Amino acid sequence: MKKIILSIAISVIAIVATAQINVPSQAVNYEAANWKTWLLDNPQQIKIAAPPAAAQSKAELQNIKQAMGKLDQKKTGQIKYWDAGAPSYRWNQVILGLIDQNPATQLRMPAAWMNIAIYDATILAWKEKIKYKRKRPHELDPSLKTTINAPLTYSYPCEHSVTAAAAAYMLAYFFPAKTDSIMQMAHAASQSRVDAGVQFQSDAEAGWKLGEQVAKEIIEKAKNDGSAKVWDGKMNKDPKKWTGTFPMGITMSSFTPIVLRSADQFRLPPPPDFENDMKELKNFKQNFHSRSLAYYWASHGPDLWNELVSQKMFEYRISDDAPAVARIYTILNVAYHDAAIAIFDSKYTYWGIRPTQYDSTYKPLISTPPFPGYPSGHAAGAATVCTVLKYFFPADVKQFQQLAQDCADSRFYAGIHFRTDNESALRMGEAMGKYIVETWMNK
Repeated sequence: MKKIILSIAISVIAIVATAQINVPSQAVNYEAANWKTWLLDNPQQIKIAAPPAAAQSKAELQNIKQAMGKLDQKKTGQIKYWDAGAPSYRWNQVILGLIDQNPATQLRMPAAWMNIAIYDATILAWKEKIKYKRKRPHELDPSLKTTINAPLTYSYPCEHSVTAAAAAYMLAYFFPAKTDSIMQMAHAASQSRVDAGVQFQSDAEAGWKLGEQVAKEIIEKAKNDGSAKVWDGKMNKDPKKWTGTFPMGITMSSFTPIVLRSADQFRLPPPPDFENDMKELKNFKQNFHSRSLAYYWASHGPDLWNELVSQKMFEYRISDDAPAVARIYTILNVAYHDAAIAIFDSKYTYWGIRPTQYDSTYKPLISTPPFPGYPSGHAAGAATVCTVLKYFFPADVKQFQQLAQDCADSRFYAGIHFRTDNESALRMGEAMGKYIVETWMNK
């Protein structure tokens, strides 16, 4: 009797084990395959060939096993590095370093364009996955022991390769001097998945072709983003408004928004006279808290928001959901892109004077930026992205509201903005963020 029970138990365990090997892909949510791409004119024309037949797959399996037996420390390091988070996670770190080295490119917000390419390419990759339903190498050969946990999605095409190619071609467009190093990095990201035993070589090659095709089409859109316009030299002459030797960002209102209907869609009303604002600023007494906020926010920009959203995706345990992660990064960076255009539209519509020009005896805590003050770019940008973050991470609403308020207050504490600049910017940013995230999600 005991032998019969033991036999039945072993059989049940075997059945469960087999199910765990063959079924995981079926349990994955492939909703992203039904999402709409954002900037591709004819996404159905971007295609990849069908995966290879069984004979080639068998040969690829043998190559994977042989290569895995020769893994060295460098390759193992690459595997672990690129396996952190979703495929787009590392690329949103990479681009921050490139922007720091090339501040002149920052006004075009290349992170928005890179993430759009990743997002659109990921959607197409998911369509291909459910079309071909190719199993992962270890599912076809259970004796294969992968060096990392294999994704539960179908294998073809490789999502890391799709992302790497889409990101690399976009970054090479914006930072041409870095093309060689960017491409080497992207190929390393793609190859790391094959080296780890979680993808076939043909998965990686198909993913690369798909990402490349998408990126090249998005690049053509980026070329016509309106940034080529040259300043006509016209400068404000009114001493009651902002003046300067060169008005930074003055052509930004001619840039093409990605979600907003136009640069002036959320244009603010004219600012009031700043007499009372100036009195408040001059009477303000600094303390440790105000100084720390002023210096902290003066030294942080888009990097802070990308790091925060990455943290939230890990906290909410969605970091392994490639399409969901790509969508959040994209909406966040697109919101920042469009907000910047709208902010500078209001700035150069009104040429709002800065405190140091309103009262030349006033000494701010930090250097005043070379463009008009109304509305505050920091405050409006913070309110925009925090509104996006509230949509995706509702349990942390209070944290995001406080961050936006701290950012706005910091510009007053720094002495480079009137309170009116900041409070108007917060309202503007919240309205823009709400419009952008809802428009995107309802497409």
